[in-house]
Amino acid sequence: MQGDPFSEKQPLNVIVLEAGLESQLGSALVETPLGVELKLAPQLQQLFLDQLEQAVQYCWQEGYHRTALLVDGRIRRHLHRLIEKRFPRVPVISYTEVGPDFQLNVLQTIAI
Repeated sequence: MQGDPFSEKQPLNVIVLEAGLESQLGSALVETPLGVELKLAPQLQQLFLDQLEQAVQYCWQEGYHRTALLVDGRIRRHLHRLIEKRFPRVPVISYTEVGPDFQLNVLQTIAI
């Protein structure tokens, strides 16, 4: 038995976003009558998904089958919605969900 792949006893394998991209995604949050939504230009959305696919494929090819996308808490649920159909096995977690005792292993950084 391997145990919990996201436990404090093992490094947390993550993909992160370049700071400028994370800021750009945060700026794309728009208040609507139904709540806050992520409004990305279709080209930017597709580019982001393609970059994430390359990062995930790299991680899996290197044997890191349990890898999370680590992002700012403001955009976490929006990115989860964006990627969940295409990447159902990639959890999206925020920095605030990672305790101080976790060791991070940053495998890839997505930049656009």
